[in-house]
Amino acid sequence: MSGKVGSASFAVLSVDGYDLLAAKVQTVTHKVASIFEPSHGLGDSVRAKAPVGLLQLTVTQGGAFFDDATTGAHALLSPAGATQVSRTLIAAFAGNTIGQPCVGAAGLYASTYEVLSKIGKLTKANVTYEVTGALDRGVLLQVQTALTADGDGASVDYTVNTAQRAIPITSATKANPCVVTTTVPHGLTTGQKVLITNNTLAGPAINSDLAVTVISTTTFSVNVNTSASTGAGTGGSFVCASTVNGGAGIQAVSAYATFTGVVGKIQHSPDDSTWADLITFTNVTTAPGAERKTATGTVDRYTRYTRDVTGSGSFTPVVAFARL
Repeated sequence: MSGKVGSASFAVLSVDGYDLLAAKVQTVTHKVASIFEPSHGLGDSVRAKAPVGLLQLTVTQGGAFFDDATTGAHALLSPAGATQVSRTLIAAFAGNTIGQPCVGAAGLYASTYEVLSKIGKLTKANVTYEVTGALDRGVLLQVQTALTADGDGASVDYTVNTAQRAIPITSATKANPCVVTTTVPHGLTTGQKVLITNNTLAGPAINSDLAVTVISTTTFSVNVNTSASTGAGTGGSFVCASTVNGGAGIQAVSAYATFTGVVGKIQHSPDDSTWADLITFTNVTTAPGAERKTATGTVDRYTRYTRDVTGSGSFTPVVAFARL
């Protein structure tokens, strides 16, 4: 069942660092809708609506057990029922594995918190959240697990992200520099990197990780002298190996014990070897808690989560990153 996931794969549901899956949630839905405003007026005979360019996210969880533990769902939700409170959410529905897709959101509020009691049954609760801020579709950089020391997480390669669209190549010239033509608009920005595969040029080839110079909406050049290359230069495709609009990271910590502090960072690298800081989260000294931070500009091909702890102890984070 390639590309399919089941309920057993739903691994993380964290709101402000509170682990809501601990309450044995039965259902979770998230719905994204475009906001429309009526656009008809006097003299019109039909009703019309126009999009305002905004999205609204609604997240609902149903059938969770009522949990009044110190860090349980009731402690998070009961003071804020039907009132606007800033929230930070991570939902990982495809497994607690680095590189797997997840959804993040910040600027949430719990619009309803409904406790359900039945004779002869355990008390349960339903919750509805609505987003007033950002929605991030990204990947996990750190699984939800207890950590006890400094360390670097596994790197995530953007070129294998299944959310990317591979852009087909029509032709690549034998010239210096080589000019690549695509069958559809490529959407690239000068300086951005792409990974080209399966083009027929050889000796030298262009099948590698290369920076581009945009010429038109369907052409760009790469700094490879293919004047003496063999092959027709046809076929193949590319995916992006870097992005230019920055990104958003969320770090949620559900448990924390005895460390003096923990500083988590999201780093990026063009080659999976040389790393630079992209996002630095605020020093963590307690839990539960969560933070969303953004970065601007270029995000290189590889990303990872790293942490620097002070003292001894343990903490349980989950970290997501989305390219914007």
